[in-house]
Amino acid sequence: MDGASYLRCFRREMDAFRKCVADGDLGASIAYREEFAEPVDLAGLARAVGHSNLFTAACVTEWTGGDTPPDGAPPLAPQDRGELLRWLEGTAELLVMSLDVDPATPAWGHFTPPNAGYWQRSIAVETMLHRWDAQQAVGEGSPLDPQLASAGVSEVLEVLAPKMVGVGKAWPPDACVKFNAADTGDWWIYGPGDPVADVHGTAGHLLLMLWGRLAKDDPSLTWEGDRAVAFSVLKGPLTY
Repeated sequence: MDGASYLRCFRREMDAFRKCVADGDLGASIAYREEFAEPVDLAGLARAVGHSNLFTAACVTEWTGGDTPPDGAPPLAPQDRGELLRWLEGTAELLVMSLDVDPATPAWGHFTPPNAGYWQRSIAVETMLHRWDAQQAVGEGSPLDPQLASAGVSEVLEVLAPKMVGVGKAWPPDACVKFNAADTGDWWIYGPGDPVADVHGTAGHLLLMLWGRLAKDDPSLTWEGDRAVAFSVLKGPLTY
């Protein structure tokens, strides 16, 4: 997928997320909240998504070449549903304008490569995951886009997990696990040597598992080989 494709995916996923915010119970609890210090509801997730949009845009438009990230102090987000929706849409439009650039454009980033292309992929995948979170909270649900989910698996295994190992937040893998996406035909390996285990599932289910939304032994996933060793390799945290 290219940068324009990622931005189209972002718009689609943001529209679906905003529908949840427009129609759903803003007090509905978000089940997955590992990235939040406290329990969060749908309204809190909407504010977090908007702040992420603004931060991501600033990583491209405000970066001056140094090691310091953009100002991390987010502005206050509206509490009223209508104002929150308008604010959320405004942050999305700003992000699209900021990321509608050559993927090689330099940008600030936690991870390699520090360029706009990293953020084009990352924000599209992140928004899809939060759309899934929101739909789960309001009793809806639709599957993850296979191609975008496949890109998300690549991001975790090739960028995020090695970074987490590098900063000492995850153990280096001491065995190899192979991931197989049944719907896209893509596959990945994580760890040294020959695979001790294979896991099969849709790209979406693999991505949800890597991000902690699905248990490793969820029925949607099929394992072959030494599952106990594979679970140890993947105990993480592999994502930030």
